[in-house]
Amino acid sequence: MTSVVLSSILLKMVITVMLLVLMAMIIDLGSGLYKAKQRGELRTSEALKRTLTKFISYEGGLVIAAMVDMLINMAHFFELFGINALSNIPVVTILVGIFLLIVEFMSVREKADEKTKKQQADTASVLAKLLTKEDVKELIEAIKNNNISNNEANETVD
Repeated sequence: MTSVVLSSILLKMVITVMLLVLMAMIIDLGSGLYKAKQRGELRTSEALKRTLTKFISYEGGLVIAAMVDMLINMAHFFELFGINALSNIPVVTILVGIFLLIVEFMSVREKADEKTKKQQADTASVLAKLLTKEDVKELIEAIKNNNISNNEANETVD
């Protein structure tokens, strides 16, 4: 009988962790939508699809962690090592939950302008990898030639 009661406590703790992570994800989604609005970006269904994928990953990971905790509980693992204080506490689920909450916290704290700067830096990095030195030289020459022809056209008009 006591095993059933303790397992019930374990289950309640697991559900609490899962709900806390879900709440953090909802806060992050709201924050992301607000940041997109600040930057003037369109809010598309892509963000919601990413959130759904994240939900499945996070909550699925928590379910797996809960299964590990249940196996640890059934095997009386902590009692074998004399750590009775941790019996019937979902240690793995709590640790995974703490990690996920930290990730969500960092995501919410990320400022919109920092995200824009990061995206610009990533784009510049990709362009740098794609463009060779010769491509850059050609691009500079084309810009110079375009500026020269624009200046000549402006001088003839004046």
